[in-house]
Amino acid sequence: MSPFIYNLCQKPIVGLAMATVALCEFPPLMKDVQMKLGEAGSVAAADVEVPVDLNYSLVLEMSNPVGESLSKQEVSIIGDRRVEECDENVDLAKVARQDRASFGRRMTFKVEVRHKPDNLLVHSRTVNTLCVASKWANQRSRSLGNFPLSRGAYSVRIENVEAQAGLERLTTTVVLAPGTDHLLSAQR
Repeated sequence: MSPFIYNLCQKPIVGLAMATVALCEFPPLMKDVQMKLGEAGSVAAADVEVPVDLNYSLVLEMSNPVGESLSKQEVSIIGDRRVEECDENVDLAKVARQDRASFGRRMTFKVEVRHKPDNLLVHSRTVNTLCVASKWANQRSRSLGNFPLSRGAYSVRIENVEAQAGLERLTTTVVLAPGTDHLLSAQR
């Protein structure tokens, strides 16, 4: 999407009309970038071109490659509780045993975003994910963070800090896409 079209999407009436016919949809900047959860230190990396200054969301998607539902063991590792119902600082030792499984296992990732022309570090964080951002029968996702990016070229690097036993058969990809806040401003 060009900056001109993005600006039109921000207009109250024009933006609402354009969003209605899907002219204000932003494609992901990074999609189908594979990551191995079963190996500690595995890295997913990609170069992206940011067309519009926005907040972007980095998401880890885990799915069964044959389309079948996730097993009970996989759901208990990834979690079933949505992020909105989950406090990242929760002490799982104090949570009732039957509720613990709904949080899933804490997973740790290092996320780095660098501006390509000068290799300047724009975002660096160790993320401890807990709970899911979205869920379906055969797929779960976890948020790795939201951050603002300005127009330009960037390199994105995500490192799996710890091996996640029990998730080896799942296909895991990393997606970088515009956050939902641009849709809200287009509809105002």
